[in-house]
Amino acid sequence: MQIRGVMPTVEELGSAPELEVLVDAWLSDEAFLRTVEDLAAELLLLRTDTRHQLPVLGPLAVAGLDQAEVYRATVEAPLRFASTLVAEDRPWTEVLTADWTLTNSTLAAIYGLDHDPDGPEWQRTTWTDGRPMAGWLSDSEVWRRHVSNGSNFHRGRAAFVADTFLCDDIAGRELSVAGTVDITDEAQVAQAVRDQPACAGCHQTLDPLAAFFWGYKEQIMRNAVLDAYAMDCTWDWSLGEPDRGAYRPEHFCYPLQLFDVSEEQGWQDWDLRGPGFYGQPLGDLRDLGAAIVDDPRFATCTARTFYAYLTQVERDQVSDSLALELADVLTSSDWSIRALTRAIVLHPTQSRRDATGPMITRPEQYARTLHDLTGFRWETDLDPIGCQGSPNSCWGTVDLLSSDLFGFRALMGGVDGSAVLDPTHWPTPTRTLAVQALAAEAAGWIVAEDFARPSEDRRLFGGIDTDANDDEIRAHMVWLHGRVLGEPDADVEATWELFVDVRDRSDTDTAWRVVLTAMFEDLDGW
Repeated sequence: MQIRGVMPTVEELGSAPELEVLVDAWLSDEAFLRTVEDLAAELLLLRTDTRHQLPVLGPLAVAGLDQAEVYRATVEAPLRFASTLVAEDRPWTEVLTADWTLTNSTLAAIYGLDHDPDGPEWQRTTWTDGRPMAGWLSDSEVWRRHVSNGSNFHRGRAAFVADTFLCDDIAGRELSVAGTVDITDEAQVAQAVRDQPACAGCHQTLDPLAAFFWGYKEQIMRNAVLDAYAMDCTWDWSLGEPDRGAYRPEHFCYPLQLFDVSEEQGWQDWDLRGPGFYGQPLGDLRDLGAAIVDDPRFATCTARTFYAYLTQVERDQVSDSLALELADVLTSSDWSIRALTRAIVLHPTQSRRDATGPMITRPEQYARTLHDLTGFRWETDLDPIGCQGSPNSCWGTVDLLSSDLFGFRALMGGVDGSAVLDPTHWPTPTRTLAVQALAAEAAGWIVAEDFARPSEDRRLFGGIDTDANDDEIRAHMVWLHGRVLGEPDADVEATWELFVDVRDRSDTDTAWRVVLTAMFEDLDGW
């Protein structure tokens, strides 16, 4: 479950190979790449369907896209970038140093990227606006999510980078600051962060990191795009010069212009510190990416991040000794995420779960497990009639376990990337209610589906029919306990009694539906 997000098969549970052999096979499974994407989504807080999305206008409307396609392209590109590194066994350092990025046709239309219509859906490309290429540090969607609000001069982005990749929570430092600075006066604030010792304590680190991002616009939100198209994507020069040349309407129409080379030195206009990394002056984002991955804190922070995600603990709960041990595995394997994950799931702490506490099935794992077992997806289509007339309404079919706008991801313990930023790793009433509804839906679906198919094409009921005798039913229950709950040698007496009780009051199909519902609700098993 940690590696693939699905239960092992009955054959895997009963096979002769040692656990290490199975782990190596699971790490080569395509499903592990989805786990990497889930981790990256939680780390970067990118899956934010509750926020207003970029509107379907201009070339996006001409292409006939719906809102879901735009959302998936913008959200999934940085995540697929991460899983591509793992799939190709590339060093994890490239998340901050790579000179390429990924795009599909939708993202290419949004940002004016090169994309071959005859090639694969996701293709390697480069940004064409002059920005330095440095993996996630150069990614437009990372910086559209992590905006630079008000007049904070990209300090929020700098704090995000330090915390995410170095585990240095600059914003969490305890400092006592005299209340003598008028924070509404930008010039006074700019002077204070240089001259006041209490302010400089943070800003001598923060501002040089922030200086790397001055080429990026503070934000590009949906309303800015709507307003730009309402102005025909052209600045009305009869109004005089725009307040800021790099913020004209044409920059907010597709392809969006999130980066402008002419803005890169904007920190100089406020006499702020130039680009640097913890006292080391640097040039641009390429230098920053290289400096971060060369910093020993990047290896230990990456180890903490992966260990915390896979074992469902907080990063600061990972001991220094364990972080150093895992960081050594990472660096000595040429920054292999597979090697790091292998070391984590096989670590002695995982055979002593009392050391880290029980784990709970994440919404993404629950969705993948049920689909693997049954082929069922919990989906809906709530598009209003005539939604094509609105640029932010048509979503089509939505998976309820990977959505917060329509579904139950946060309610089941996940994050929505906007209001819910930390996962919940313990049972909650909302999780229980969602699981009960999902389990009943999936059980009803697979019983009807399986018994309507030839025996050899079934997922959970191969080799048994609705007229099976009691011995055959009990034997199949043993197999179901192994396949669904990972308990190949389970005592099925309680399951048998439940089945008989329902069958006596209804019929065999209903009995199987109730039994499977109970199994799918068995969170202890998953």
